[in-house]
Amino acid sequence: MIIPIHPMLPRADRLRQYAPEIYGNEIATYRSTYTEKVPGMPQIILVEQPAPGSTLLPHYHASDQFQVFMDGDGLLGKHPLNPVSVHYTNKFTGYGPIVAGDAGVSYYVLRPAPDPLGPGQYLHHPELREQAKRYTGKRRTLVADGIVIDTPAQLRALDASSAQRLFEVPATEPDAGTFAEVLRLSPGARHTGADPRSGGGQVYLVMQGTCLYDGQSLGCRAAIAVTRDEAPLEFTAGRDGAQLLVMQYPVPRQNDA
Repeated sequence: MIIPIHPMLPRADRLRQYAPEIYGNEIATYRSTYTEKVPGMPQIILVEQPAPGSTLLPHYHASDQFQVFMDGDGLLGKHPLNPVSVHYTNKFTGYGPIVAGDAGVSYYVLRPAPDPLGPGQYLHHPELREQAKRYTGKRRTLVADGIVIDTPAQLRALDASSAQRLFEVPATEPDAGTFAEVLRLSPGARHTGADPRSGGGQVYLVMQGTCLYDGQSLGCRAAIAVTRDEAPLEFTAGRDGAQLLVMQYPVPRQNDA
């Protein structure tokens, strides 16, 4: 399936999440959901952590995921968040804490399918730490930060398109096919993406300009989610060009525990 999503701004019906018995502290976050939570459908959400100094404690998920930090600042573990930042963890890999800076922090969470275990599995619960240990696959974390968003004038001035690979996992390693890259398209340029079958599905996130797909004009903070069974995505940059963050999940594993 291919799912175009128009600009992913905080929704009026976003869910306030507050559960000290799960999270281990008094943190309150807000969650906007842009896709249906059904098996096999890509999951895209926005998490807002608005209170300065608020801390989301270390946890893991049972799904591979990207996080894209576009607003605010803070820390991810000991790593300073300098938006735009993109963070990848594979299933059962713990990460955090996420600590909000003075202006809070917000971030998109992107998964090839909903986490089958539901909310994050917080590592201060002994039984959840033990559950993570039973997973026999390789843990992996990848980070790229300080990604600069071009100005509209810079995009309009482009005379050629380019792709900057931020990180990737070689075909010979676990999590093969995983990558993140920044795509810059000159005005009106046509683009054909990587074959989704080389990984486990993709997400294209518009950071500046517009892209035209299937008769729709998708502007800043719009996205296109592509599942693995689709052909390479084809689209065109708008008249002012486009800058996108492209993320691909790993090839599905044969022996996940």
